Amino acid sequence: MILSISQSQSVVPSRGTVQLVARARDSQGGRLIFTWTATTGELDEPVHGEGISEVTWTAPDCIIPGTSPVKVTVTNAHGLSAEVDFSFHVGPTLYENQQAPFATGQFERPLNMVLTSNGALQYPNPYPEPFALGAENIVFPTEHDVSLTFLSQTSVASHSMGWLDYDDVVARGYVDTKGTPDSSDDTLVDTNGNGITDFHEDLYNLAPFNGSQARPYVGKARRCLQTFYSGGFNYGVPDLALNASCSTAFSRLTLDDARPGRTSERIPVDVVGALLSSNVPNGAFSDGGLFPRIPNLLEPAAPENGNKGLGNLPFLLTDDDSNFTTFKRLAPVNDSDDWSEGIPDYDVSAYTPSGLRRATNPDPGITSFDRTVKLGLVQGGRELVFFLIAYYDPTHLPNDDGTVYPCLKKAVDGRCTLHLRSPTSVFFSKSRWNLDQDSVGTTPVAEHNMGCIADERCTPQDPNNYSCALGGSSQRLCGWLDDSAYYRLRTPGYGNIVLPKERSGVLAASHGSMPHLEIGTATTLPGTWLLGFEDLNGGGDRNFNNVTFLLKASSTTGLVRSHVLSDNALGHCAISRVRIEKADGNLQSCQTAPTGTEFSYAIATDCKVCTGVFCQRNPSPSWMPVPFAEGQSSTILDLSPSSGDQLCWKATVRSLDPTCRPELFHMNIGYELNFVP
Repeated sequence: MILSISQSQSVVPSRGTVQLVARARDSQGGRLIFTWTATTGELDEPVHGEGISEVTWTAPDCIIPGTSPVKVTVTNAHGLSAEVDFSFHVGPTLYENQQAPFATGQFERPLNMVLTSNGALQYPNPYPEPFALGAENIVFPTEHDVSLTFLSQTSVASHSMGWLDYDDVVARGYVDTKGTPDSSDDTLVDTNGNGITDFHEDLYNLAPFNGSQARPYVGKARRCLQTFYSGGFNYGVPDLALNASCSTAFSRLTLDDARPGRTSERIPVDVVGALLSSNVPNGAFSDGGLFPRIPNLLEPAAPENGNKGLGNLPFLLTDDDSNFTTFKRLAPVNDSDDWSEGIPDYDVSAYTPSGLRRATNPDPGITSFDRTVKLGLVQGGRELVFFLIAYYDPTHLPNDDGTVYPCLKKAVDGRCTLHLRSPTSVFFSKSRWNLDQDSVGTTPVAEHNMGCIADERCTPQDPNNYSCALGGSSQRLCGWLDDSAYYRLRTPGYGNIVLPKERSGVLAASHGSMPHLEIGTATTLPGTWLLGFEDLNGGGDRNFNNVTFLLKASSTTGLVRSHVLSDNALGHCAISRVRIEKADGNLQSCQTAPTGTEFSYAIATDCKVCTGVFCQRNPSPSWMPVPFAEGQSSTILDLSPSSGDQLCWKATVRSLDPTCRPELFHMNIGYELNFVP
């Protein structure tokens, strides 16, 4: 009875329309009746003719795969009938790509992935040209996992080592950024106009106790209430510069001028702070806080410092010597070891990377684990400022051993008018923040051959003897680190590092303050830097190896997450199957490819959370890994019996090789819908 049927298409988009036609003939020539029915979707009014009937069917959002939602029944005058079903695929197909070619705006805040000019997503160069890590501007271009490894200490003094997040210092109001993102033109502010910057006032709590120039005490409460006048202004004597009895510690002296070229001149100058006795009693030269002689501002925020600390203290003590003492008992923790093996002489792991005491120590005792402290993830573009706190007798002998007292105030001509005398000295990687003057004024301040062992007999002015030639050159420079540091670097614990014979140095600062950190960058060690501190005010012998560390920065995972590819609330429809095809590679840029480089993929169907017609981003969708068979670049995932309807994907790139630039060239994503009752 039914001669033929036809349909304008068998694959119908959600809510699309199809033209259906049925032709029939009654063998007895009688009249035929065409009846159209649909279990889902909507049928328009059919159009009938002699032996033919046509109808338009509007599909729903989806149907159960394998079902036939539309049927036509043909009945003759005698009540005899025949029927036939129409089958469709409703909605997208697996091979219908929903992911457009990569372009800006398609992804949610890619992490360590950049869009190239040819439309690929690339794991970027973690250290692009002209990137250079310098002491004045410690900024990584992309997010990095940063750690510090203790290397050596060659000093009579004791030390603590820490760092500040520059943004935190700016947020506290200490810095005038000049409205530019570059910190090189930033200056420390003096809001109360008394000639000492707010940062240094709060570092030593120098501000007066009351009046218009008073500043809140950084800490819980003052230990001493001594004040002094200098240059017409009233100040508070720092607790860090007063003995246990808070005896008056201010004098007017005649000292050597610390300006370069004028150190033979004697000038009148005010000096605040007391000298130490042979051993410091408890409570002396202390501003309280978590640790008695670490400035409260440089401690991590804690109730003990009134939650006003800004610092992080990965190494509370850098002693690594053959005795159990710290310099005049000034250090914040006890020396508990008498071996010189490249591990600080205290249980580093008993404290968090910020310097707070842990509730549970993951590695009790002094072990090789205590050599390295992980600082954690540092965002790209975020600046770090390292500092060394030196516990030592202050001296002012610029014409003898090159030492000077820190200078709190300078006249317009650069002459110091107020010196500080305290057993706690702080030296920042950002030399503008340092209080001590560079009394020598040479350019550069120091210059070394980083692959050469330091010899005390070598003189920078005439480095021909006891020195080493730079690689590929006849120029000779004095060595930098002592022999024990070089031998340690060559051991497995330090990564079997052999330093190249390359130049390293410290540039002079135009503002007259003394730089105290040398950062050595070896071309053979991408992602690793040598940090060498000079621990004497004024620079002393300027060897920059009193305390040394390795700074390591590993590029973190590259991550990209797509926007939703099925961005509509489909009610009773869910994504049943997904086909993923990927194209990735460019591993020829990797020295270790494919070792250490890995792509991984995942999909989710709840990438938005929908209520009625309103949907919002789901920050934590239910990610499902996408496995690819060996050698295959595509796969199909069956998500039935039910799933979500908000599809997105993510790609993760991990690389242990800083030379790698792996790329994701394109993704093809197709999916099918299923009806969920």
